[in-house]
Amino acid sequence: GIRTMRSRTHRVQNGLIMLIVSTATISLLWSSHITKDISSQIRNAFSAMITHIVDEKKDSYEIMGNEMESNIRIETENEPNRMDDNREEMENVIADIIVSSPISDNESSPDETESKIPTFIVAGTQKGGTEALLKYLKKHREIVPSSRYEPHWFDKVSSRHEYANGTLPESAVVNYARKYRDYAFNAAQYKKRKNPERFELKGHPERITFEKTPLYMFVPKAAHRIKSTLPHTKIIFLLRDPVERAYSHYKFIKSRMMKRFKNKNLRDKHLDHRFEDFIQKDLRALQSTGVIPFDKNDPLALVKLDEAWERYSKLKMDRGAWDAVIGRGLYVAQLRVWWKVYGEQRKEKILVVKSEDMRPKEDGYIHLEDIFDFIGIVGDKIKHKREIHHTDDFGPMREKTKMKLRRFYSDFNDALEELLKTTVWQDPWSWNESLEKN
Repeated sequence: GIRTMRSRTHRVQNGLIMLIVSTATISLLWSSHITKDISSQIRNAFSAMITHIVDEKKDSYEIMGNEMESNIRIETENEPNRMDDNREEMENVIADIIVSSPISDNESSPDETESKIPTFIVAGTQKGGTEALLKYLKKHREIVPSSRYEPHWFDKVSSRHEYANGTLPESAVVNYARKYRDYAFNAAQYKKRKNPERFELKGHPERITFEKTPLYMFVPKAAHRIKSTLPHTKIIFLLRDPVERAYSHYKFIKSRMMKRFKNKNLRDKHLDHRFEDFIQKDLRALQSTGVIPFDKNDPLALVKLDEAWERYSKLKMDRGAWDAVIGRGLYVAQLRVWWKVYGEQRKEKILVVKSEDMRPKEDGYIHLEDIFDFIGIVGDKIKHKREIHHTDDFGPMREKTKMKLRRFYSDFNDALEELLKTTVWQDPWSWNESLEKN
């Protein structure tokens, strides 16, 4: 990453040297009383050169900013044991993809197989079972996961041509999509794997492809970028009990800190935060951006929520959303963004699954009928062998904290039920009885 940025800085410096030399040349020519026509031609060339240098400098800073942002996101969002070993290489790949192949109206269209990659995206939620689903789906011979774990493309890679909300104009789509596929479904990386023929995509339109990046659900621009770039791609959301999800999120952060800080004094300082401390911090952010208080009886409640969510998600994304332990569980606020982006197409393009439904049944199998039907795969269940993912145990959540969070999420879950309009989401996590008692 540093080498790439330095090389671009040298190019900008060389351009400035050219500018000084050109200025001196023009001054000399003017002092020789050249004709008006020649003078005009020189001025036009001079102006074009300045524009080129300024644009190059602007692009260099834009790419440098994207690289630094990418580094932050990768560190804070990915599972610690799944991060790329060579982060500098990853940054350079992204930079090279963004710099190369400038957008052109004459860009050739992808073939039929390529245009349908990926078949679907698992877009959320974090700590909602997406890792488990990845492992389950990889067992199927005709399902090919992305070559990169959690590509994070649509939440961190922008196009200079996109609109403010993230939507890409048609002229920018082909090139942006191709760069995404080159990065997330890289043929060279597949060839390094055991049984590389199993991951061969070219000439195999029957193969189902997918990637998972849970942060997409949280980022409004990701919805717009995916919809405008990948019109054939379906979206899957896994929703877990938001209270249990929040505690799992907290344990993930704590376990991550334990691995990051080798110095005991420094580690103890950073670990000296209870779950309740994280809750209060995020609640302050939700309040300051207007997400709460939320009055479900207010006729304008959802309109206000939409506007407030834009502010909150932007605030949190400035830091990678790593501490949004409560906000990531406000599913109705996040899904409303996707509902608006996809409109009526959401009925065939979006599937929402309760994470708890993916637990093994008494027969020892994970039943995935809804997901298989949605992505067009024959089958209904997968043999369960062991727990797919486990976060370090910090003890059970305090019962008092659990009940407070259930009451907090209750109105939001009622709004979620109204949004999804199905009996499956009526008291989906069986809270009503406990809330009535307390």
